[in-house]
Amino acid sequence: MRLTSLYIGQYKNLRDFSLSFDGSSFIDVFVGKNGTGKSNLFEALIEIFRHIVEFDRDKASCDFNYRIGFDIDGKATEIVWNSGKLTISGKERKTIGKTPLPDNVLIYYSGHNDTVAKLVEQYEEAFRKRIKRADFDEARYFIGIGPEYKELLLAVLLMQPDTCKARQFICQKLGIATVALEAKVVLERPAYAADSRFDIELNDETDRYWQPEGITKTFLDRLHGCINTATGSPVRSEGYFAEPDRYILYFDIAKIRQEFADLTTQELFRQFDNLKTLGMLTEITIPLQLTGGVDATIAHFSDGQFQSVYIYSIVELFKDRNCITLLDEPDSFLHPEWQFLFLSQVFEITGTTAKNNHVLMSSHSAVTLIPHDKKKIKFFDIKESQANCYDLPKAVAIKKLSADIIKYSEQEQLLSIINTIQIEKKPVLFTEGSTDPVIIKEAWFKLFEDEIPFIPFYAFSCTYIKQLLTDRRIHAEMRGLPVFALFDFDKAYDQWNGLNGTVSEADPLKGMIKKWAEGESYALMLPVPVNADIQKQVIRNSTTNETFGGDSCCEIEHLFYGYNATNDYYLQEPCVGGSKIVFKSDRDKTDFAKQVVPILSPACFEVFRPMFEFIKSKCLI
Repeated sequence: MRLTSLYIGQYKNLRDFSLSFDGSSFIDVFVGKNGTGKSNLFEALIEIFRHIVEFDRDKASCDFNYRIGFDIDGKATEIVWNSGKLTISGKERKTIGKTPLPDNVLIYYSGHNDTVAKLVEQYEEAFRKRIKRADFDEARYFIGIGPEYKELLLAVLLMQPDTCKARQFICQKLGIATVALEAKVVLERPAYAADSRFDIELNDETDRYWQPEGITKTFLDRLHGCINTATGSPVRSEGYFAEPDRYILYFDIAKIRQEFADLTTQELFRQFDNLKTLGMLTEITIPLQLTGGVDATIAHFSDGQFQSVYIYSIVELFKDRNCITLLDEPDSFLHPEWQFLFLSQVFEITGTTAKNNHVLMSSHSAVTLIPHDKKKIKFFDIKESQANCYDLPKAVAIKKLSADIIKYSEQEQLLSIINTIQIEKKPVLFTEGSTDPVIIKEAWFKLFEDEIPFIPFYAFSCTYIKQLLTDRRIHAEMRGLPVFALFDFDKAYDQWNGLNGTVSEADPLKGMIKKWAEGESYALMLPVPVNADIQKQVIRNSTTNETFGGDSCCEIEHLFYGYNATNDYYLQEPCVGGSKIVFKSDRDKTDFAKQVVPILSPACFEVFRPMFEFIKSKCLI
């Protein structure tokens, strides 16, 4: 399955908009700054395919003209909608009929674009009304998958035999050593069963599971035979509970494999997904044990760890079907180190998937593009209020997205670092923020009269600075001088914590310090300021110095929160359990570092002193 061409007459800022696809890669990446039209393209594609697949049912119209070309199993098809007339491969038609179409449109939305989620929900609502009485062959055409699918995706894949390639990938990627033999499933009363006619009184074949019909009943009847009832102790809550009107059930995974041996992994997923679409399936979990013997659940995994698993799971589950997959900014909420690794992880899929599944991905991250293997990238921009999309060399696209902040290649960055070290002959302090060196230099000269004894050097992500800490080439050039790296107190904590070494300073107010076990490298956590509001975002227990780890929120700009001169640069952002203080915009960071920080009094920089004193002590050895 491959899209070959697309024309959109007018949809939002897409006017007389044309695209062609060369078919050289299973994934096409669309980049551009926010508001340039990338998400509008995905919205338009959803509307086009919704119009096509529902046309024979209700002869619905489409609010814009379009032309879309695609190739399925070597057969080319072009569908044109123009002024209310339908044309297929050059012939005017009254119906879609048996025209070859993609089997599914799969949509991953990160939550950045509400419109995409709403379009999917509109289709799901219509499907939800039909599914209770659906014929067995009917299944959802549009499948929208977001973070709420974490449980279902992982559970269905872990139900597969040990020999299943997808199961092996998931276990390897997430560090899963062993998987329990049963799955816990919680079912709640679905929306269709709102009135008393569907009340459960006997809990037998007559009213069990709120009297489903069609494919839902067929699946639940088969699944019912796989229930695993506990014997002995400990006693657990299981079965149907009239209050709060739900089932808590435990299923033998071996029985599920045997009962549903006639279904592919994708078909089993779709059956569970139908329950989720109805609002019946509220929990499906399988206990895990991670490498090292740690017991865990699906909630244990961070979004960064799970992001590539989402994508892999989607394309692997549907690898035997002809699909279009839309990934709407899947990297938008990832820390830069996860953005850097994202595409390389997505490419870890099968050749079969690459043949059947055409993936379109939007992004506005220059970091994501760096490891991409294509020489040209589809780039969006706005001219005269109209979206344009054209092919650009990858280096140019990165330059446009990053405004020259990010260097194009890791090798170029490494050579620049080595060259600086050779000239300066000083220890180096790597930072993950582009303005961090500016602030660090200002802080040093506010506190000390001596020449700065190290080189602050921007290295664009905490993943990369961790690599630099342990890079033998850097240590060879240092000739015994120490290497330092400064990590923000947020998701970067996970990189700091993952470094093999010994903690020499555990007080977050002084800046936690870890020495690399194999060399003269020191990983420094950003010191936490005395401000109570910021401390709440980092420190869980001030008595034990326990922190929130990777869930903390403290960047270098947070060290200056609470001063009159800086108040306008912060805002409160809603989060789980309340709100958190964040810096207003990345765009303001340069002005803040160059114009605001220099006018602050020396007392505002005292938070840096313990860290600087430590670095000084190592530079003098």
